[in-house]
Amino acid sequence: MKPVKANIHRGIIGKVKSITLSLSKTGKFYASILVDDGLEAPTLIHSIDKVTGIDLGLSHFAIQSNGKKEANPRFVKRAEKNLRRKQKQLSRKVKGSANRAKARLRVAKCHEKTANARADFQHKLSRTLVDKNHAVIVETLKSANMMKNRKLAKHIADASWHSFVVKLEYKLKEKGKHLVKLDQWY
Repeated sequence: MKPVKANIHRGIIGKVKSITLSLSKTGKFYASILVDDGLEAPTLIHSIDKVTGIDLGLSHFAIQSNGKKEANPRFVKRAEKNLRRKQKQLSRKVKGSANRAKARLRVAKCHEKTANARADFQHKLSRTLVDKNHAVIVETLKSANMMKNRKLAKHIADASWHSFVVKLEYKLKEKGKHLVKLDQWY
């Protein structure tokens, strides 16, 4: 391989273990670098002062036990009109043509923008929750069963509760804080 120009947004500190290159559907390359920084994982905090419970939903993305409500941004709903127009344009193109490849790229960019906006929202919300609390309590939702309802399936998929809980979990673990997953009927 020839040398590749890269935008490195965070300094590499420690010993590089592996580098994984990936290509997105929009033609962008990403490098994921695994580094051993030599630091031990923090031990769990024993004295817990600040605890919040979170109820995940559709009308409000998250409702905290203190009453604070986080609005559901509905990213797919926001991008629906633009996405529909671009998908229509793609369906009109002749298979195998250069114009079809360009139209496919435009649709992929629209999907990527939606996914990036959703991930950004979830990262910011999870970071605020981790910074303000020693423990977070979340209900476990059976989203696969909820997706069987065809009237709500798109909105449930758009909310992406599981990826939010995963982000919350690794951030809490990184800080030595607790995540408690409760049964949905508790």
